[in-house]
Amino acid sequence: MAWEEFERNGIKGISGDKPIDEFALALKRIVSSYEDRYSRKPTVVELLYALETVITSNPTRYVSDSKDLKLGEIIVNRNEEFLDTTQYEGVYTEQTIPGYHAILRQAPEQAMLEVIKIPTLEVRERTLVCAYKILVDDITDKMVETLILSVLLQDYCDRYYEDQADQIDLLNLKSNVRSTIPYSSET
Repeated sequence: MAWEEFERNGIKGISGDKPIDEFALALKRIVSSYEDRYSRKPTVVELLYALETVITSNPTRYVSDSKDLKLGEIIVNRNEEFLDTTQYEGVYTEQTIPGYHAILRQAPEQAMLEVIKIPTLEVRERTLVCAYKILVDDITDKMVETLILSVLLQDYCDRYYEDQADQIDLLNLKSNVRSTIPYSSET
């Protein structure tokens, strides 16, 4: 069993195989609980909240540096906001001719709201061409990328295009912003 010293945010500590393995086992059980209840993995903030709640309930039982420990001291900094994909659904509609793909969002106290219209979703020479129009103000191009990969291509299309394309060409029809991202089972 290997133990090692480390430094994080200017504070030194010791860790090793045993505590990391035990923590990984606990995380697997927590992830399983979230997947059973919410059909998704927990966010980092949700995991840290649970960890802080346990530690601050009886600090001296769990940590040696419990003096002046406060809830909410572990902070996660992100470059982008978390997107709860469970609130979205990929669909195909034939309300117009021709039909088109779309991404809907659960609206409070209402039916699903169409937030992204995708009139073009087709493979051209191993590139999945995806032209889209954002229909609401609170969706960014980065969010569109996440939603297309998860709720449309993975969930709704059941990875249908995965063997046909190596990359995805995303085109925002309003702004003409284009980006190309790799496409594989890890995407």
